[in-house]
Amino acid sequence: MMPEKHKRREYAATVYVLNEDRSALLFKRRKKHPFLGWYLPPGGHVEQNETPDEAAVREVMEETGYTVHLIGHPFYDEPEDGVTELTLPFLIQLESIDLEHDHIDMIYIGMIQGEKGAIADGDEGGVWLDLSALKSKPMPQNVRKTALHILGQSIFTENGDAYLQRRLLCTMNQMRSRG
Repeated sequence: MMPEKHKRREYAATVYVLNEDRSALLFKRRKKHPFLGWYLPPGGHVEQNETPDEAAVREVMEETGYTVHLIGHPFYDEPEDGVTELTLPFLIQLESIDLEHDHIDMIYIGMIQGEKGAIADGDEGGVWLDLSALKSKPMPQNVRKTALHILGQSIFTENGDAYLQRRLLCTMNQMRSRG
């Protein structure tokens, strides 16, 4: 029996970006394979010497022109010298991209900050999708389910980022246990 070929695994960061009134999420329509024509939240590979949360912020800026603040809360009240606390992703998952490689994807929730900046030539930037638009656009089922869940939460408050993060973690675990 031949041993199973192991796929190459690469780290990625993805951000579900909420608009200012928390009624829509920012998506990109893929222009190349895999997932040509599908809507996905901004994201991409974590580069060498880059933290996952730095990659998440960079990818949103490169793909959409928006500056984003990642929603999370500190674990330590006062971290010790030499320790830098990173933003906690609300989900980490292994995604099969093609026959050759997988992504270990750190998935964040973010909020836009300020106005849209410049993006690369030929790039259309992002599109805001509300609850009704999310139901009709082509996208992977797990992406749709996560996006609908994020927008369906009625817990958004002006300063409720820490509470939002904890609540989403709890409800995502509940969703998983229900299948």
